[in-house]
Amino acid sequence: MPTIASTALLPTRAEISAGTDLTDGVRSIDGWSLENQPIETPDMGSTFVSKIDGDDAAADSSLGFYEDNTLDDIETDLAKGTTGFICIFSKGDVPGGKGLDVFPVKVASNSKAYSTDNEAAQINVQFVITDRPAFNQTVPAAGTDEVQTVTITGGPTGGTYTLTFNSQTTSAIPYNATSSQVQTALEALSNIAPGDVTCAGGPHPTTPITVNFGGGAYDGADVPQMTASGSFTGGTSPAIAVTTTTPGG
Repeated sequence: MPTIASTALLPTRAEISAGTDLTDGVRSIDGWSLENQPIETPDMGSTFVSKIDGDDAAADSSLGFYEDNTLDDIETDLAKGTTGFICIFSKGDVPGGKGLDVFPVKVASNSKAYSTDNEAAQINVQFVITDRPAFNQTVPAAGTDEVQTVTITGGPTGGTYTLTFNSQTTSAIPYNATSSQVQTALEALSNIAPGDVTCAGGPHPTTPITVNFGGGAYDGADVPQMTASGSFTGGTSPAIAVTTTTPGG
């Protein structure tokens, strides 16, 4: 995860959704624990050397991955020097469940393991744990998915419109677009990936189209409301508007 606002290292559902699920690519895991360094307290009146607990230190920690033959997510998302948080759901990502361990980290190295053997290509990423981890956290519940509705009024018979989300504007969308056309236009934006939104309803102009931010980076999050700009022909004072029908978060 890139960020966690809580000083107790308890991520929100939106912060979890903004992270990258690395589970399917992991081939090995090492470390990810605390080790105490006991202090000897010898007593000259006894042959037994007692100890007290000393400083905690993080074990050397790493994750091994299989290299993807086309994508470079591991190489770029976990490049040397990257900071963030590694979250391990030891009992699964089950809202309300226990077992969420959170480690503040910095990537110390990211290197490929070359081999001529008959085996999958591998990448090993070593981490420095930069602060005290939080163990056995409660997995946060899923937030409410935001739903925004795009409505055209005035019965236009031609023209186009655009939608703007967080300063990114779509290409021209036909006045009589279907929900799939709107979804395709939104997913072409640099800040909306395929799967981040699901559109339903329509077609325009007679029926509103809903945009559900229920997946990917915006799952359960409060997102900025889109704005719309139309250039229509025909009809009677045609206009387009976006409303938030279900706030997220």
